[in-house]
Amino acid sequence: MGMLADVREYRPELIPRRGEMIAWMGFLAVGVVWLVLYLTDQRVIFVIPAMFAILFISAFLISLGNWIDRRTVIRIGTDGIEFQNGIRKVRLAWEDVNEIYVVPSRWGNRVKVSSQSNTFAFHTLGEVRMHGELKGQMGFEMGEEILRQMVLKSGLQIVDRQGEGYYYARQ
Repeated sequence: MGMLADVREYRPELIPRRGEMIAWMGFLAVGVVWLVLYLTDQRVIFVIPAMFAILFISAFLISLGNWIDRRTVIRIGTDGIEFQNGIRKVRLAWEDVNEIYVVPSRWGNRVKVSSQSNTFAFHTLGEVRMHGELKGQMGFEMGEEILRQMVLKSGLQIVDRQGEGYYYARQ
């Protein structure tokens, strides 16, 4: 994106890291149990190493997801859009955006933006509630505004509905 003055930057809401901490603590607790059983020459049943592996994979994936969320940014400028998340970096000029697909989900709409050679997706704001109480938010607080700007600036129009989802594309 060539210009600097006319760029709006959006970042997603960050979920609390409590789940990540609990997953790593569970992994360590099972590891300590396994180590104690091993050091005291007691039989280690299959469940212990299996739980150790499952908890490690879970904790790692939660940490990776949190790391990606903390590096995710969408920049909208007069000449195009940029999506970056620590793993991917996608830049699209408005004329290159061919399609935007919106799928409603429990925690914010999933928005998929596609060109001939690239694609990226993000979620609009979703709320996590338990027993009617707000526990957290995820996705982009200004997600509906981001979607609106993308549709307007790329010149797309709604062309098709599939189930509860819908497409914007060039006519």
